[in-house]
Amino acid sequence: MLGIEFQKPEVTTVIRWLLRFILVLFLAWLVRQRAEQEEEECEETESDVADARARSNGLRSRGSTRPTTRLQPRRDTYNTSARQRKGVSSNESPDLDAIIEKVSKPKEMWQPRRSGEPLLLKKQDEADGTERERVAASASKPARDAQNGMTLHGHERPVTFIGFNAESNLLFSCGKDKIVCVWSFPAGELLGSYKGHNGAVWCCSATFDSRWLVTCGADRLVIVWEARTSRELARVELPGVVRCVEWAGAVAGVNASDVSERFVTCHNRFGAHPPALTVWRFDGKAIQELIVVPKLPSAANQVRWGRANYFIASAHDSGELIFWRADTGAEVKRLKAHDAGISKFDFNDDRELVATVSHDMSVCVWDVGKGVEWKLLYKAQTDRPLNAVALGPISRSAAVGAIEDRPREVCVIAAGGQDVRDVARSSSATEQFGTLLFRLGTSKVPGQLQGDGVTNKGHFGPVHTLAFASNGTAMASGSEDGFVRVHVFEKAGAPSGTDRDKAMRPSGYDPLWTPPSSAMVQKYTLEDLEDMTKNILKSFRDSERSEAYSQSASSHS
Repeated sequence: MLGIEFQKPEVTTVIRWLLRFILVLFLAWLVRQRAEQEEEECEETESDVADARARSNGLRSRGSTRPTTRLQPRRDTYNTSARQRKGVSSNESPDLDAIIEKVSKPKEMWQPRRSGEPLLLKKQDEADGTERERVAASASKPARDAQNGMTLHGHERPVTFIGFNAESNLLFSCGKDKIVCVWSFPAGELLGSYKGHNGAVWCCSATFDSRWLVTCGADRLVIVWEARTSRELARVELPGVVRCVEWAGAVAGVNASDVSERFVTCHNRFGAHPPALTVWRFDGKAIQELIVVPKLPSAANQVRWGRANYFIASAHDSGELIFWRADTGAEVKRLKAHDAGISKFDFNDDRELVATVSHDMSVCVWDVGKGVEWKLLYKAQTDRPLNAVALGPISRSAAVGAIEDRPREVCVIAAGGQDVRDVARSSSATEQFGTLLFRLGTSKVPGQLQGDGVTNKGHFGPVHTLAFASNGTAMASGSEDGFVRVHVFEKAGAPSGTDRDKAMRPSGYDPLWTPPSSAMVQKYTLEDLEDMTKNILKSFRDSERSEAYSQSASSHS
C-alpha cells in the first residue's frame, strides 16, 4: 500500500542470528552461575573461619545456612578430621597463643652473651625446629677443594662486600641481590640472611660484640639489625646512594661498650644534594644524626674510622686519603696515596698502618702513626687493576722495625682484575682474578713488598672485596661471579726459616706469581666460561641502569 517491498531473508542469515541469540543467552547464564558460585565460596570461607573460632573457644558450630551448590557437590565443612593437625586430638583445642608466639618469635642464630664471654653459635636443630630458608640450594653445604679452599654460594648476583666479626667465627657477605648473608667460620654453614633492602647492598658492619649489624645500599637506606635474629631495629634514608658504613667499635683495641653505638656513612651526590660523610648514633631504638661533612672534593669511595675513633678517613677518586675529626667534622690532613683514584683502603688493628690500592695497579702501605710524619713504607706494582686490599694482624712497630724482626708470613693481600667490559672486549693471558699475597720486603723503608704467590684458582670475574681474619688464620674474597672463597692458612710448620714461610701460606697457594712479567696462564673450562658470560651480561645491564639513573639525577639537578 505504501509502496514498500519487504525482501525475504535468506535461511543462512536467520540461522546466523539465531545462533548469536543463543550464544548471548548462554554467556549470560554462565555469568550468573559464576556470581552465585563466588558468593557461595565466600560464605563457605566465612563459615569455616567462624567454625574454627568456635572450636578454639570450646563452642559448638551453629551450622551454615548457605544454599546448595548446583555446579559441584557440597562439601562437609564440619568434618574436622581432615583438618585436624598432627599432635592435637579432636577433643582438645589448639593453643593459639602458643602457636602465634612460636611463629612470630625471631629465630636466634647464636646465643646472647654477657660482657667478656665468647660468642657461642647455636646448632642447626637448636636454631629452629624446622628447615631454615636457604638463599640458594647449594648454600647449606659449602664446596671444599684441597687446592682452592672453601667456596660459599649464597648470592645470585655479584658480591660487593665481605667482613669477619671481631672473633672471626662469623663471616658477613653483601650482594647486589639485595640480601646480606651470615656464615659460620670455619664450618662455612649459612646461618641466615637479612632481607630489607630494595637494591644492591654495598656494605655492612658488625659491632665488636656481634650484637648489632648495620647495612647500607643503593636504595639510599641504612638499616640497623639485631644481628643474632636478623630482626630490623631501625632505618634511615639518606639523600643519595650509600656506599659504605662502619661501626666505631668494629675494630679490636677499642672499648665497645662506650663507642659501639656510633657509626659513619658516606653517600653519593643525588640531584641538588652533595656527597657527604655522616656520623650517627644508635641507642638501641632510634638512629640520631650527630655531624655531617658536606664539603668533599668528590664522592667518597669508602669511609673508615681512624686511630682511637678520633678520626674518620675517606678515599676519593683524586687519589687522596682525607682524615677528618669525628667530633667536629674538621679536615685534619690529606695523604696523596695514588695518582689514580683509591679503590679501597684498610687499617691494621691499631689503625697506625693503612694499605691502599688503586686502578694504577699498585698497592701501598703507609705509616700514619701518632706523632710521626706520615710516609710510605712499602709498595708493589702488579699486573692488574686492583679493587680490594686487606691487612693482616701486623703492628706498626713490626712494620718499621729491624729487618730481621719483620714477620715472615703473608700480611698484605690485594685483588682485582680487568673490568667486565674489558674482559669482554679483549683477551688476557694472565690470571687476573686471583688474590695476590705479599710479605714485607727485606730492604730499608721505603721498600718493596715481596710477592709471595697467588691463590691457585681465583674467581671467574673481578674481585671486589677482601677480608682478613683478625687472628690471621684465614682470608676471604668476594667477586663478580657471586661466590665467596675462603682460604685457611696452614700453621703446621716450624716457627722459623723456610718451614715457617710454608706454614703461613694458604691452601691453593701458587708460588709462580711474581711481578707482571711472569704471571701465570689462566685456564678455563667450558662451564667456567658460560658462568663468566652470564655475569658479564648482568654487569652490562647493571651499568646501563646506573648510567640511566645518573642521567636522571643530573637532569633533576
